[in-house]
Amino acid sequence: MTTTAEKIPRVPDTAWLEERFGTGSLWRPAEDELPAELTHQRSREFLTTVGFPAVRIAAIGFDATHLRTDDGDALHAFDADELYGERYPDDDSPPVNFCFSVGSCGEQLLMLDGEYGGIDHYDPSGWDHGAGHQGAAASSLPGLAVLLGLIAERSDELTADDRATARAAVAALRELMCGHDTAVGESPFWHTAFWYRAD
Repeated sequence: MTTTAEKIPRVPDTAWLEERFGTGSLWRPAEDELPAELTHQRSREFLTTVGFPAVRIAAIGFDATHLRTDDGDALHAFDADELYGERYPDDDSPPVNFCFSVGSCGEQLLMLDGEYGGIDHYDPSGWDHGAGHQGAAASSLPGLAVLLGLIAERSDELTADDRATARAAVAALRELMCGHDTAVGESPFWHTAFWYRAD
């Protein structure tokens, strides 16, 4: 089932994702379950028609199971300017830029940009000194879903007991991921996710 570069979809469909994560693994909200602050239409359409993997991927410590919450707040709207240090502490004006957590590796979060649909890396430890924003981690929500699918289908190789096998698997996977999405290469998020497999 391992996907080759020429067969990687730009936008995955439900079947492609469920083949890698399992039947019923996708979070597919109804239109009225999505927050109004998520104004990026292609992200909304992807979520309501295809769905996003609300799963754990043990091989890299990824977790998006919070999307399966029953409290109706799966995509909580965060004030992006406050998180990323763009708002002065005494600025009490209403937020105008929003982002939404769609997954994490440990304390490192992947945030969906509510207006433009990009996926940014947020490091909470940098919040109080304006260094929380760590740059782009993926170009879009569908793109992130594909990246996660590529990781999931190679989990056995990534967690191989033989260190040489695991390192080779990481190197091959990162090359494939970088070819799919240019944001991956310079993203600290993916370096963090793979560092202990590649050392």
